[in-house]
Amino acid sequence: MEELSFPLGRSFAIVAKNYFGVLTKLLENLAVERYYSILILIDKSDRPCTQHFICEQLRIDKVSMVRMIDYLIKKEMVYKVLNEKDRREYFIKLTPTALQLMPEIYGAVSGVNEAALKGISVEQQKMLYKNINRIKQNLESLPSETVYINYKKAGKKI
Repeated sequence: MEELSFPLGRSFAIVAKNYFGVLTKLLENLAVERYYSILILIDKSDRPCTQHFICEQLRIDKVSMVRMIDYLIKKEMVYKVLNEKDRREYFIKLTPTALQLMPEIYGAVSGVNEAALKGISVEQQKMLYKNINRIKQNLESLPSETVYINYKKAGKKI
């Protein structure tokens, strides 16, 4: 087996940066910056999405989450609805504008996934996802510090 020259996490981070760079470029015409993962989570969730739920699912810190939700509200992509059972929390919902953009977002994600997995058989793809989930579970069972990674679009290239 070939020995990795970087820690496994660094290799995953490099892949993630490349992936999100391509996806961000494809979706640059939308007014969502890089926050399409939030929109996808809200759209696909089978339960009401609170800011706390979104933070947990996407591993985003609370301060960044507030800023992201405020941005998406300003861009008229999401809105807040008071939880009548717990008046301290709000549900985050997609606006009609965001709902109209979801097919384009899903199409871009599908296209980038297809390009990223080019040359990898369906069976190998299934194994890849299975192995990624196993790695995630293994790491979640270990003591750790909470770390947040916030990929931002870089300034102009030199």
